[in-house]
Amino acid sequence: MTGRPLVMVAGSDPSLEGGHSSYVVAHALAAAAAGYSPQVFSVSARSEVVATEFGTLRRVAAPLHRGYRYERVHRPFLARGVARYLAGLGDPGPYILHSFGAWAASGVEAARILAARGIATIPIASAFTTLAHENRAKVAALGPHHGVARRLRYRRDYVWVRAVAGRAECEGYRESTLVLVNYESVRRLVLEACHPPPPVRILPYAAPAAFRERALKALEPPGPPLIVSVARQDPRKGLDVLIRALSGLARADIAFRAVLVGRGPLLAAHRRLVADLGLAGQVELPGFVEDVFGYLERAAVFVLPSLEEGSGSVALLEALQAGAPVVASRCDGIPEDLRDGEDAVLVTPGDVAGLQRSLALLLGDAPRRNRLAARARARFEERFSSELFTHHLAESYAELLGA
Repeated sequence: MTGRPLVMVAGSDPSLEGGHSSYVVAHALAAAAAGYSPQVFSVSARSEVVATEFGTLRRVAAPLHRGYRYERVHRPFLARGVARYLAGLGDPGPYILHSFGAWAASGVEAARILAARGIATIPIASAFTTLAHENRAKVAALGPHHGVARRLRYRRDYVWVRAVAGRAECEGYRESTLVLVNYESVRRLVLEACHPPPPVRILPYAAPAAFRERALKALEPPGPPLIVSVARQDPRKGLDVLIRALSGLARADIAFRAVLVGRGPLLAAHRRLVADLGLAGQVELPGFVEDVFGYLERAAVFVLPSLEEGSGSVALLEALQAGAPVVASRCDGIPEDLRDGEDAVLVTPGDVAGLQRSLALLLGDAPRRNRLAARARARFEERFSSELFTHHLAESYAELLGA
């Protein structure tokens, strides 16, 4: 991959499935489309350099190599890895150092090391939520069916975030030249959490799938309408709310099939809930699947039942791209993207009865589903195309380098 090197500090390995990974990969694809050569740094069990579709992945060996909670441990390893790479290029810069989420402090530390060596860098960060907001929502969403051990683990993580990880996250944001966010709701989260507040700019974004050409949605397959949800199985995503709403549809003798795609720590608990509610055979939880578009393109309805998103949802962007009619929670950045009754049906987070009613009405109204499907695809083109994202990201990079 040719072009001026652009360092991205991902921290977590972006080749692994997950929301953080999707954001990093999308930014790397946009940077490559803008003419840069993305060099993506993550921690791993061993050091290695790997060519990927989104750029060069530079894994840096570090202890305790999984999870944002170890950012303070990883920071010197990542910072030195970035410094070695850029110092080895023999060019005084300037270079963009673009870090993501809780790893912003690692990028700032790399900038300090390089400045001492006479190499100019511009550390910036992307934020999609705050750790405190995300972990508080996980604790609040846990129910008895999730188990005592799971509830204790999430509460432990929240205590760690408030005491250590969240402070390090804000340290990285405050010392960055600029923090990029994708929603006004995220801008407010960052400004409320970090004192003094850092400079923040709202920038459009896209999912990695936006950079791959796909055919428009095919006709719905024969049989009962297919309800599809794509989400990580964690408390924030409200999948237990969706399962209870599906149980209500079944009790009302409304024909449907449902597939809830995604892996995560609560997958086994949600499978047990499906079985306990008598939905086995009608509701499937396959875990991770390689290509979610195989489901999205056959969906009569896509559902995002989140209790909290921090910002928006990559899965929601993929559903819009596939032209799936959307039912989504009215939380965080989602109302900034979708207009209730025009682009999607928006429901109150956590409202089982309200979600059940919205699904029942939509399943019984094929013309309305077709209208929402057309608006979904149009909304994708208006706000989440790869071209729009690449243009705005390239403009920000050029402005920073020019300054």
